[in-house]
Amino acid sequence: MAEAKSDPFAMPNAQSILGMDPSQLNETFRSMTQKSMEQSKEAYGRMKTAADEATKALEATMENVHQGSLQLSKKAIDAMRTNAELGFAHLDSMMSAKSFAEVIEMQTAYVRKQVEMATDQAKEMQTLTQAVAQDMMKPGRDAFQKATKGK
Repeated sequence: MAEAKSDPFAMPNAQSILGMDPSQLNETFRSMTQKSMEQSKEAYGRMKTAADEATKALEATMENVHQGSLQLSKKAIDAMRTNAELGFAHLDSMMSAKSFAEVIEMQTAYVRKQVEMATDQAKEMQTLTQAVAQDMMKPGRDAFQKATKGK
């Protein structure tokens, strides 16, 4: 009786290689693919939400920068106008001086007033600049706090 010899070049079947039924392999692959797609959609949704929030924060920041810049410009223009008007008024009053001593007295009072006014204007600009900086940073700070609370 002749014994059946096994073919050493024959391909083994899928069940013997994987240790599972090939029909189950399709279902497993489909399940993994579906789970991967769901995770990708969730990740995309989180990225889109984060990008939208970052865009809103940037837009709000830029609007605050614009408004703050306008406020600072107006304050600087008002200070220059006040200084110019005071200078012209001083020159006008100098024309009516009757003596050199009166000119020195007027000039001294003018310089003292200019120094006081410059100090006050500098304080006002500093206060306004700090307020503008706080307003400018608020949208970014709020977005950061929101993002860190979500974790």
